[in-house]
Amino acid sequence: MKALLVTDMIKEYIYGEKPLIPTEDREKLISNIRKVIDLAHEKNIPVIYINSAFTKDDQILKVIGHRPQAMKGTKGAQIIPELKPVKKDYIIEKRGFDGFWKSDLEDLLKKLKITDIYLTGEQTDCCIRETGVTAAHLGFNVFIIEDCCSTNRELGQEAAIRFMRCVGKIIKSDDLNW
Repeated sequence: MKALLVTDMIKEYIYGEKPLIPTEDREKLISNIRKVIDLAHEKNIPVIYINSAFTKDDQILKVIGHRPQAMKGTKGAQIIPELKPVKKDYIIEKRGFDGFWKSDLEDLLKKLKITDIYLTGEQTDCCIRETGVTAAHLGFNVFIIEDCCSTNRELGQEAAIRFMRCVGKIIKSDDLNW
């Protein structure tokens, strides 16, 4: 059983003062993810949004420079309107880089009997990578949809994709054969 994971496509990270995606790439990324979400819905593949929802006491804020961001309950932590979930989609809040850490993701994937996860979203060299590594450690088959992931760090995308070949398969959205 497959699941599509959409990571951190939230207002602050996409449209905020310091977006996590190069603005010139934003429309293409959103369009690619929208296409894959629509395909997943069409094929009855669960879509799981994994969103940062930090609290003031979360250690991750120290790691990322003490700048409050993606704070739980704020507008900035909401999913962007272009990728708005439908009723049957799932939304998981995460409290660090890794989508599994301090979240209900693993329990949900087990409940849904998921074996294959397809990763999309932000940041390829951080949250996507960390979630993919943990997923592989937990025994999931990991697929990274390369044209549905992005980062704002120079060489970050290339380095992350190279690294992710160690834990999963790199594919393009046009190559999905669900």
